[in-house]
Amino acid sequence: MRLARLFSVMLTVLAAGLLLAPTTAAERPLRLGGYVTDDAGVLSAADLGRVTSAIDTLYADARTRLWVVYVDSFDGQSAQSWATATRQRSDLGDFDALLAVATVDRAYAFLVPDSATDLSANRVDSIRRNDIEPALRQDDWAGAAVAAATGLGERPGSGTGISGFAVLAILAVIGVGLVGLLLWRRRRKRKRREAEFAAARRVDPTDPQALAAVSLDALDDLSKAMVVEVDNAVRTSEHELELAVEEFGKERTEPFTRAVANAKTTLTQAFNVRQILDDAIPETPAQRRDLLTRVVVAAGKADRELESQSEAFAKLRDLVINAPSRLDTMTQQIVDITARLDASGQKLDELHREFDVAALTSVAGNVDAAKELLSFADENITRGRELANRPVAGQQTELIDSVRAAESALLQARSLLDAVDSAASDIRRAASHLPAAIEDIQNGIRQAGTLLAQGSTPQRAELERARDAAAAAVATAQRTGQVDPLGAFTELTKADADLDRLLAAVEEAREAAERLNRALDEALFTARSRVRSVSDFIDTRRGAVGPEARTRLAEAVRQLGAAENKRATDPAEAIAHANGAAMLASQAQTLANNDVHNAQNTFMGPHGGGGGGNMGAILGGILIGNILSGGMRGGFGGGFGGGGFNPGSFGGSGGGGGMFGGGGRF
Repeated sequence: MRLARLFSVMLTVLAAGLLLAPTTAAERPLRLGGYVTDDAGVLSAADLGRVTSAIDTLYADARTRLWVVYVDSFDGQSAQSWATATRQRSDLGDFDALLAVATVDRAYAFLVPDSATDLSANRVDSIRRNDIEPALRQDDWAGAAVAAATGLGERPGSGTGISGFAVLAILAVIGVGLVGLLLWRRRRKRKRREAEFAAARRVDPTDPQALAAVSLDALDDLSKAMVVEVDNAVRTSEHELELAVEEFGKERTEPFTRAVANAKTTLTQAFNVRQILDDAIPETPAQRRDLLTRVVVAAGKADRELESQSEAFAKLRDLVINAPSRLDTMTQQIVDITARLDASGQKLDELHREFDVAALTSVAGNVDAAKELLSFADENITRGRELANRPVAGQQTELIDSVRAAESALLQARSLLDAVDSAASDIRRAASHLPAAIEDIQNGIRQAGTLLAQGSTPQRAELERARDAAAAAVATAQRTGQVDPLGAFTELTKADADLDRLLAAVEEAREAAERLNRALDEALFTARSRVRSVSDFIDTRRGAVGPEARTRLAEAVRQLGAAENKRATDPAEAIAHANGAAMLASQAQTLANNDVHNAQNTFMGPHGGGGGGNMGAILGGILIGNILSGGMRGGFGGGFGGGGFNPGSFGGSGGGGGMFGGGGRF
């Protein structure tokens, strides 16, 4: 009885297992090992040869890779979901199409990235519905794959019966069509690069591994954008911090001060690397990717440093509560700054009568720009008063925006006028000291002549060249010193330093060493002046200045710091650094001028139209509508999520192609 009962139970279990066993082998999404995967076993050897030949022809003609997979079942998933998951697991890219067929489920999917073909979405869909699907309905598994490869290998307009020579003849006759085609391709390439750049924006900028998947061109675009945006964020945050320190004291604002300092240090590292990328020495693609990644990571870390203090800073400066008193303070500031306009304008007029326009490039438009910023600030103060006097729910953000916009405009207006004052004193100081500098270098020239007249002079050839270069610099300074004293100083101090360095080596005399120190003082003065003027220029026109000028300025600041560090131990090397800083600052000024000119043409047009009274605010990078919200906008509270930037608050800089085809049952 027991044996009979046991045998009965076993028969029952076996019968249940047979009834519940799946009738097909369901396949989960898989990683494809080759271009043709036949897990369903539906292809003969001849069929496999036809499919492989069609796939190879497609790649040879169009550089598009077609992957074909046959399985019994899609494991209960929709055809497109299964195919999409298989694409991801197989690391298929922008030029890989996929045909997935479930022979028992009688379902399929045909997925083609838009970048993998010149065909339209409608044409790809036509291939799927009119070529692939009919073959599948007839169980012509190989024919479906061949139809997919053949269809993708077509070119727009093919099959019309017109030969290639005829097409060339037609294009030669109607050149306008060729121009249109070239413009279309250029637009397509630009859109593809824009799409790559948009995708790069979504990558964590502090993750080198994530950046490894970004194309080299998109990485270059991303690095340029980030150094500009984060530099704007740092500059804006510094200005916001000045106000906060004045209002709350150094102790309460110490975390924000530390965040800005850390961000500046990290951003300097990014600019140092961009300087390597911008120099005349080419890099291999691998070296360029490594350098670009370092730029993006450094800029991203600088932005995160500011972002980390965003919320705390917002709580510290509750502008809604303090808005009325701040508006009163800013009204008085408008009065004070307005009172300086006439004096600054007269000072500029005097400088223009006295010096050449080249000596005044960095401050020539400062008074007019300050007037526009004052008007902009006044508009925002007026609007702020309206909102503060009639508080309405939902308008607090606009009130904060108005206060911050006015604050930024007043800071920049004051900086513009301060720059005029500094330029006047610097240029006049240079002009007053130029005769003494000329006399000093002439003494060096005479001393070099005396040494060269002697029978045996060490480093004779080098000394002769330095003497001749010094004489040429003196001639230039005498000719241009009155119109561009700072420019004359740069050339003169460089030549004087080279000559004095050789005199010190040859003569080893105390007098020559003293001249070297004097030359260093003049070189440092020139470098500091040029760096300060171009920094003020970029600071007050940050909305228009691009990465090249900022990179040159950052390198100039680094060279100036090196000069200061070497001042006591190696004056000759310090002079070389100071002269390098002056030259780089001059290059930065030229690049910044070009950027501002191009921006003015863009906003106002070649004939001066457009832009309105907000031109100064546009160039200054002040845009209404954002407060501590990041989004690549120059305020504390960054992240890289898209949009334009609005450097109107303390904080960080803030912050994609498509698929043709489809699927279904057959």
